[in-house]
Amino acid sequence: MNDSVFSTTALASIPLFDAVAGHVVSVPGGRGIRLFVFLSPECPICQNYSLTLNRLHRQYDGRVSFFGIVPGKTWKASDITAFGAKYHVSYPLWLDKSFEFTHSLHAFATPEVILLTPDGELIYKGAIDNWFNALGRSRGRPTENYLEDAIDRALRHETILVKRTVPVGCLINDF
Repeated sequence: MNDSVFSTTALASIPLFDAVAGHVVSVPGGRGIRLFVFLSPECPICQNYSLTLNRLHRQYDGRVSFFGIVPGKTWKASDITAFGAKYHVSYPLWLDKSFEFTHSLHAFATPEVILLTPDGELIYKGAIDNWFNALGRSRGRPTENYLEDAIDRALRHETILVKRTVPVGCLINDF
């Protein structure tokens, strides 16, 4: 299994549901770096990261496209829109009921981030930072900002120093 390069055509062909707009969408290909943030509305760690993710979205607006992906057959559009409203999520939240998109990117936890080039090459995959070191265990503040560092280096066309980490959070289950 190659999880270093992903087909942008295959990813764009997978239907996702935009909970806010109320219709099926597909991930746009094309220009710019794309960030996929796998989230669960009931995951406390996802809830805790909402401020960080919104800050990063504002910081990189226009240079990195953010997409929130909520995998799960049991989620309703109202669950996702309520999560987005409560935590002021500033980027699109899309439902992956079939898990096809989630499985295509080999995501296994929430929150987990996957940063891709416009051509589908993996820039970074894993944790947002090292704030959480285990379920229920966090430090006062992160000392390593994996995602932000990867975005900064990618935008400057520099080598990514940390390309993968293991995300800490809720496991994505196929239900």
